[in-house]
Amino acid sequence: MLSNKVSEIMTTDLVKAPVATTIFSVMETMVAEDVGRIIITDDEVPVGIFTEKDVLKRVVGTSIDAHKASIREVMTAPVRAVREETHIVDAFARMYRGKYRHLLVRGRRGKIIGIVSMRRILNLAVELGQGISETRTLSDIPTSLIVSVDDSTTIQATVELMNQQGLSAVIVSAAGSPLGIFTERDVLKRVATKNLDRQRSAIKDVMTAPLIAMPRTTLVGDVLAEMYRRDIRNMPVQDTPNQLRGLIAMPEILQYAQAFNIDEQVRRSWQEVAQALDTDDQYTPG
Repeated sequence: MLSNKVSEIMTTDLVKAPVATTIFSVMETMVAEDVGRIIITDDEVPVGIFTEKDVLKRVVGTSIDAHKASIREVMTAPVRAVREETHIVDAFARMYRGKYRHLLVRGRRGKIIGIVSMRRILNLAVELGQGISETRTLSDIPTSLIVSVDDSTTIQATVELMNQQGLSAVIVSAAGSPLGIFTERDVLKRVATKNLDRQRSAIKDVMTAPLIAMPRTTLVGDVLAEMYRRDIRNMPVQDTPNQLRGLIAMPEILQYAQAFNIDEQVRRSWQEVAQALDTDDQYTPG
């Protein structure tokens, strides 16, 4: 249940890198290990975290030399952590409010013993929601406006647009029809660690295609399951096969999971969080 402790769903296999490691070497490790984050340590003590979002905002979108600069210069610090007895729903609320996707987990003696991700919470929500009748669809969820670029747009121009507007993904189109999507993950795997001329290469060469999108009539549970199965963080919502009405991020749709309604403690906890969020800025997908 989402009222259980984060220690029950955390990952203990922590991918780490020393603080003096070059940015490029860290990014290569992330690609090799197929992870979206890496813990940065100083004398084995976690001092920061480096994520796909940092790759977009602090590396590819700047003039920094990733082959020479150390990861210390671009990591997110200090580390964000919760105690191992923290309820899962409370950890999710903290991630939602803080606009990040990972939290380190501290053991009873203060040592970092694991990490919990929003994707793991998504998986739990899918598991808990199986077999439960639901009626809510994508049309019930507010979506972000679609930001689209032509498939001939350069990689550099696309990255600049994403950073200027705080986007984690853009739709790539040709003649007004959506072809694919370009995300933070593509930035890491297909741009930052490759020898590309970003000012000349077109975004169509590094986008993810074909585009995976779901009709607005799709049940929330089915969307959650598909996002987990495909490891998708941003789901385009369709009006018609060639017309998109918006983009929905994992944190947004998770709020509508049936798992938040099947346990009294979870309902109460999330209700309190939702009330507090009413006065905050809306979550930026990422």
